[in-house]
Amino acid sequence: MSAILLVTNRTDARLRALCGLTRKPLEQLLAAAVPVLLQQRRQAQERRRRQRAVGGGRKRTLSPEQEILLTLIYLRHNVAHEVVGGLFGVSTDTSENTFHEVVAVLREVCPAHRWDAQKKWQKGAPSWVPDPPTRLLVDSFETAVRRPSTEAAPRRVYSGKRKSHTLKTQVVTDAAGEVLEIDPGHRGPTADKTLWAQSGAAQRYPGIEPWGDKAYQGTAGMRLPHKKPRGGELTEAQREANRTHAGVRVHVEHGIRRIKAFRIMQGKYRLAFGLFPRVAAAVVGLVHLMRFVT
Repeated sequence: MSAILLVTNRTDARLRALCGLTRKPLEQLLAAAVPVLLQQRRQAQERRRRQRAVGGGRKRTLSPEQEILLTLIYLRHNVAHEVVGGLFGVSTDTSENTFHEVVAVLREVCPAHRWDAQKKWQKGAPSWVPDPPTRLLVDSFETAVRRPSTEAAPRRVYSGKRKSHTLKTQVVTDAAGEVLEIDPGHRGPTADKTLWAQSGAAQRYPGIEPWGDKAYQGTAGMRLPHKKPRGGELTEAQREANRTHAGVRVHVEHGIRRIKAFRIMQGKYRLAFGLFPRVAAAVVGLVHLMRFVT
């Protein structure tokens, strides 16, 4: 399969459905990622004790552009490596090995923090200083994982809320729902307010009031909806305030939706748990790339 044909013979809508990116962001990604991928391979070859000269041995079946596209398709659709590898004419093992190598490169070239991404893809100047957000919206989502095989491990990731084994990711957005940062890969049973306290996000955005939902009850300094008292009812003013609160917080759901457009974050995650933070950061970096390169 030709990587050039894969890009040039499709509309933006079809490209986005295929790999999560439209034409211009995809071209920017290939231009940034291919040199890094090739450089890392050269450095790895030079570090090894070899009998053959660097560059000897069997040639790779796929070009670097095709390997990046393979990884994007896996992230976008979350299908088995046997399927993705078959699309590109390579084995399951080759597809899996390629994914692990390329996703690390995507994590490197696509910043997961919004301001770092905006500086790279739009501003470019090291002296650029971002405008602080006027409001922080905080929420989390859970990604289903396979049941761990060891006897004690299933309890550690079993989410009573979802009734399945999950990994939890905290998402912080601005008032418009643009993702500022994520904190991925926590055990499913971890409470949202515990994630917020451990993430340190409150210290990174001093003086900005965060908005949460009822899962953050008891969190100091966070604006929360009114909770119905036991045995009582909310007043009409409190219900109206809750509606206003929900209207503001709905934008964080838009940010989460953009992340979940890459189905590896929405469907059942089948890779190693320790790899999840890297995969999640790569996905958010791709989301930023789509937002800033148009």
